[in-house]
Amino acid sequence: MSPSPELAAALATEPAGTALDLACGTGRHAVWLTEKGWRVTATDLVPVLLSGVDFVNSDLEADGFVIAPAAWNLIVCWLYWQEDLMPGIAAGVRPGGVVALSGKTTGRFATSLASYRTAFPGWTELAAGEDDGRAHFIARKPL
Repeated sequence: MSPSPELAAALATEPAGTALDLACGTGRHAVWLTEKGWRVTATDLVPVLLSGVDFVNSDLEADGFVIAPAAWNLIVCWLYWQEDLMPGIAAGVRPGGVVALSGKTTGRFATSLASYRTAFPGWTELAAGEDDGRAHFIARKPL
């Protein structure tokens, strides 16, 4: 399982730390981060066994997971958009930490690059774009 090329490129030189992978799906990013030395916690509605990853089964739509404030060097939420998670994600990243977010631009969980930029004002963009029915936003929280 390879990570998303945008995520891998943006995080290639990022020092390992603590990472949270929300709506992790099959866990491709959680596993890749673990292989890079990160301490990873992953969460999803459907349980998945991932070697070296702390997994928490939760329903993000039902407030089944609380993101601790300033607890993470990195929060990943790839191909999942839930607007009410954005303030918790922003608060959960430590100063100088990174968010790596992506979502589809159509359908029930549709988002846009503009939505990410609105949710994370003042963050330094490391990579961002919108094409092929997806938007992605990878940015660093101000110190």
